[in-house]
Amino acid sequence: MTRIAALVALTICVLTSVPVPAVQIAARDALTGAPVQVILELDHDTGRIARIDGRLQAIELPDHVTTITAQAAGYRPLEFHAKDNDQPMTLLLDPLERPERFAHLETRIAGTEARALQGYIRHADSGRAVAGARVEFEGADTVSDTEGYFQLFLKPCNASGTERSTLRVQAGAQGELTIDNILCSPGIERRILAVGENITERTSDTVGAVDNGNSGGHVPRPPAHSAPQVEPLMSPLGDADTIQLAAGIQPPASIRVGFADAACTQECCTGSCSHTCIKSLETYVRNGLHREWIASWDPGSLRAGSVAYRSYGAWHVGNPRSANYDICSSACCQVNGHTTHSSTDSATAKTAGVMLSRDGTTSFRAEYSADNNSWVDPDSNLSCSNNDLSCGDGFAGSPAADWPCLNDPVSLGQSCFGHGRGMSQWGTQRWAMQPDAPLWTWIVDHYYNDNGSGSGLRAATMTSPVELSAGAATPSIALPGTTVVLSAQAKNMSTTEHAHLLIGASLYRSGTGYIDDSSNDKPLALPSGTHSVGRPFEIPATAPPGSYDVLVSLYLDVDENDQITAHDLPLALLNIPQAVQIVDGNGDEDGDIFEDRFEPQTITP
Repeated sequence: MTRIAALVALTICVLTSVPVPAVQIAARDALTGAPVQVILELDHDTGRIARIDGRLQAIELPDHVTTITAQAAGYRPLEFHAKDNDQPMTLLLDPLERPERFAHLETRIAGTEARALQGYIRHADSGRAVAGARVEFEGADTVSDTEGYFQLFLKPCNASGTERSTLRVQAGAQGELTIDNILCSPGIERRILAVGENITERTSDTVGAVDNGNSGGHVPRPPAHSAPQVEPLMSPLGDADTIQLAAGIQPPASIRVGFADAACTQECCTGSCSHTCIKSLETYVRNGLHREWIASWDPGSLRAGSVAYRSYGAWHVGNPRSANYDICSSACCQVNGHTTHSSTDSATAKTAGVMLSRDGTTSFRAEYSADNNSWVDPDSNLSCSNNDLSCGDGFAGSPAADWPCLNDPVSLGQSCFGHGRGMSQWGTQRWAMQPDAPLWTWIVDHYYNDNGSGSGLRAATMTSPVELSAGAATPSIALPGTTVVLSAQAKNMSTTEHAHLLIGASLYRSGTGYIDDSSNDKPLALPSGTHSVGRPFEIPATAPPGSYDVLVSLYLDVDENDQITAHDLPLALLNIPQAVQIVDGNGDEDGDIFEDRFEPQTITP
């Protein structure tokens, strides 16, 4: 072998021995924190996979692959991006079925004023159950079972709703955990509590952090005086067709969140997050909404807040804070954790996949802060970071930051607390508590689009998470007074079921107008993905013969009365041209065909 050939051979040997980049990956149940055995589809083109048993394992990632799908029996697939990640990751998979213990407790306290705390205690590093740990909260205590599960029944909150308590966990050699400043909220709170060997941990569970990394602080305690009863800008129960809606936009399949531990329980600010936790966007909203809003607030406020929270998180997927994560988990970004609450879970489900957009194609960075009124009470100790209070008392906004002034009378006399941009968190609650309370869609449109008159950054509209395609009518030829079935393909772009839709339909013909069948408008639960949907349509006995277009629609049942009304939000409309022919009793849409379907013949002798 020549010297040159030897050098070439040595070079090839060195190049082929360079290790493929590897990353530590773990997988856990998003609701219980238990380790999950997962198959990672690393390369869809070659079929390359990797298997992990739930614990952190080093996985070699192909250089050219950016999207990976995690699959596990009994769980929804989790698609995520791993390009340029160089720190450990925990995948949080959504189970197809909720834990039986969660459903049982909900049934037990349904319709009562009872409160409860339930959850699981896990070892922070491995995710294994910690049995025998003592949990103390609000004077009650219990011990975790062999699966790490615990459950406590709690006293009702006081009238002011300002009680705060401390949660303590003592797990012997596994460590201790203390969480201070937990706000009393009706309903069921669920927590995954992580402990580690010989670790004593103390955190503050501050509720409702002011958004967005520019002005710290938290949602203030309720004011001593009541919100003023004022005449609203417009009828807050105005028809939903006055609310602009962007076309369907695909929400991100997942979001990478920076945490300080493998259990995804310890918040961190940008630059100090040592672990990446990947969860579906809807789980992200459930894990954080009750930390940015207050779980005891009115459902309308919480639903409006869920849209803002979701949109702000989704924006960061396309505009990540770090190569390792899209957004951090503390008030530096948007508070997130591993805790949920029944009230904010419900709010998240009612708005699944709904975001905000200014361009009709991408999600909007929907900022918000505690109280955006442009006035500072000299006797208040609340922190106001708005550098442009030119809008004045009773108005929200920060014109210097391109957030125009918004007439927001419910905030009149309330001291500024936050940066003044976007949605006012306390404002959403004050609107929701008005005698003629507006629906949450109105509240969102109010703060982000000035009720249809927005400008600058205050010109975002809500997006639809569903689409309709491939419609048909069966049969396509029908008599007056008979029933046809109208069907279509419906795509739910959210990662979770949309259980609060309504399917409507109409027939249309020039000269006749619209024919409706509201008695067959019905509720619809639409799982994630694309599915066939349909409904019967009764053709009136008086319907004129002719060829009709079919219109199939999906609405979000905003007023929750199981009927399509002017208050509901139209999410998708499909027009199927000339899909139904209505014929008369002789089978004729024009009235000039004989009963035997043959035209008369002229017989020549």
